[in-house]
Amino acid sequence: MKKILFYIALLFVVVGCEKSSYVAKFEKLPQERAAEQISLVSTSLTAASNGWIATLPTQAGGGYAFYMAFDKEQGVTMYGDITATSAQTSAKSYYRVKQDMGTELVFDTYNYISLLNDPNGTLGGANKIGYSSDIEFTFDKIAGDTMMFIGKKFRQPFKLVKATAAQQTSYLAGNLKTNIDKLTAFFAANRNSYIEITPGIKTGVIPDFSNSLANGKRIELSTVNADKSVTSGKAKIANTIDELTILNGGLVFQGIVFVKIAWKSATVLAMYDRTGKEYIINNNPVPLLEFKDAFKFNGAYNGIMISGRNLPAGITSGWNNLWAQQIASYDLNNVGMESMQFRLMNANTAKLEVWFVSGTTRYLADASYTYVINDDVITLSNYIPSVSNTNWNNGWVVTNVKNYFINASFRMSWVPSSDPSVSNIGGLYKIGDLTNFYYGRAIKN
Repeated sequence: MKKILFYIALLFVVVGCEKSSYVAKFEKLPQERAAEQISLVSTSLTAASNGWIATLPTQAGGGYAFYMAFDKEQGVTMYGDITATSAQTSAKSYYRVKQDMGTELVFDTYNYISLLNDPNGTLGGANKIGYSSDIEFTFDKIAGDTMMFIGKKFRQPFKLVKATAAQQTSYLAGNLKTNIDKLTAFFAANRNSYIEITPGIKTGVIPDFSNSLANGKRIELSTVNADKSVTSGKAKIANTIDELTILNGGLVFQGIVFVKIAWKSATVLAMYDRTGKEYIINNNPVPLLEFKDAFKFNGAYNGIMISGRNLPAGITSGWNNLWAQQIASYDLNNVGMESMQFRLMNANTAKLEVWFVSGTTRYLADASYTYVINDDVITLSNYIPSVSNTNWNNGWVVTNVKNYFINASFRMSWVPSSDPSVSNIGGLYKIGDLTNFYYGRAIKN
């Protein structure tokens, strides 16, 4: 019995020693672990001698990118792709690394990243919540040269990648704005941009660089299928110093993950997938969606407008002579042309609306028509001058222009221009004489 008691006592001693050693060796107090992680995050942020390139999708709006340099005095210098000012002028504020439900990075004084959180509707954000974006981020992990955080409230990924010396120099020189302007200018001049994922099949590339809450800082890919249906995909984007980054892991389209757009050369722009394969971005002379499919009273476009006295450049048509007669009549009477628009009002009524200015007063001359569309041909009938004003019948629309539309049939089609800056021009080609067509910018009323 004594032996049994001895061994039991010995067992308790051994177990007690093992537990004590285990606790001493492996366990730390929560405050010790918290202090170590705060130190890890703080040291990592300030140890990046060239600063960080950060990207952040917002919950309600698009995506944004920043350059950030953190110092040991809890100061952070920042650039951002939000406005022209933020892209070329640095701003300094303060940050903290603290412990709450986890280790947190907090931007606790106003800076560019705060614009996305501004409750006053700044940048077009919603009142009270802005873009539904955070200024407090919970630390997630470090992987190589990347630090990952998660927005505390809106749970969006905040990714920081160490910048190179060349990238830092470029940001400090204000080149982010230069690069954004170059990219914006490319898509402004190439409004029908596309890539070929499958040879011979064009996929439209449509970025929106605005700060629009609903559509801004996003990119869309779309392909018109053989049955005229459209397959599309959309993702959030951010402008860094080197590229247009597609956020949240990229845009998945037709089984391919597209991750960025970057310059292949000084003038050639390409899209890249996750494997590094490149897709050169080209421009179609007219939009990829046929005009007959886009031009409907409830479609992508329902109007064809000529703005001001000048027709879109680079286009020759029999209509040009009629337009010259209309402008000459106005010049003779010291009247200014504001716009002429042919538009579909509903499923069976169209109107020709002419707005002109005499002195400081605007006037409208208009007429309506019943229309029927058969494939790509629109036929007008039941011509009715407006009863709401007498301008139509008082000579403010010349006779040849009036007669052009009365009981006429037109083939609906896009109109190419020899001027590369002119695009999205819709035309009504007169049946029987396809060299004679009314044309103007396709718009949605």
